[in-house]
Parts: sequence; C-alpha cells; structure tokens
Amino acid sequence: MSNSIFDNDETEKTDGWGRGEEPEPAPFAPQTFAPVSTAENVRRSGLAWSAGIVFFSAIAFMLFLGWIADWLLGSSPWGIVGGIVFGSIIGFIQFFRLTSRIFNNGKDKNAIRPLLDRDDEK
Repeated sequence: MSNSIFDNDETEKTDGWGRGEEPEPAPFAPQTFAPVSTAENVRRSGLAWSAGIVFFSAIAFMLFLGWIADWLLGSSPWGIVGGIVFGSIIGFIQFFRLTSRIFNNGKDKNAIRPLLDRDDEK
C-alpha cells in the first residue's frame, strides 16, 4: 500500500476498505436506583395541585375584575377579554414558577440562581 499525505498511524490499522478496528464497547455500569421518599412525593403533588389552582384562580379573578370594569365603564366585552388575557399571562407565569420547583427541592441553590456565586450570598 502506498502512503499519501492523508495517511497517519491510524490508517495502518484499517482493512482494505478504509474501516478501522472496531472499538470495544464501554463496560456496562449499572446505576443505583433510589426511590423517591413519600414526603417528596407529597411535596411534589402539593406543588402540582397548587400550580393548577393558581392558574385557574388567576384567570377567574382577572375575568371578574374585567366584568366589574365592563359594568362600571360600559365597555362590554373588552374588560372581560382583557381580564382573560391578563389572567392567562399571570396564570402562566405563576404556573411555570411553581412547576419549576417540583423537581428542585432546594438542595442546590445555584440551580435556582445560576448566575450568582456562593460567595455573593454572604
């Protein structure tokens, strides 16, 4: 076989078709499974319920305020429409705030505020 400028030490280990030796597969490393405690499941389910309640109540409260605004100002149906829109925005923000806490149980403070260093908190 002739050498070219693209040959290196690796090409000597190839077969005639340009394929190298097959790499050995990585050894199987079993991972330990630790089930979540009952208290952690209760905390997660409580946060999930409160996220749903907060989402619904934000929309319902802003809808009620929009209805009051329509009744006082006579701008029907724009107060209700605005209330639903603002309630949805507030509800989604609160929903995502609560659901992000479901799998973060407070053990890692940098996961909540990744731009702050531990030294900055002192």
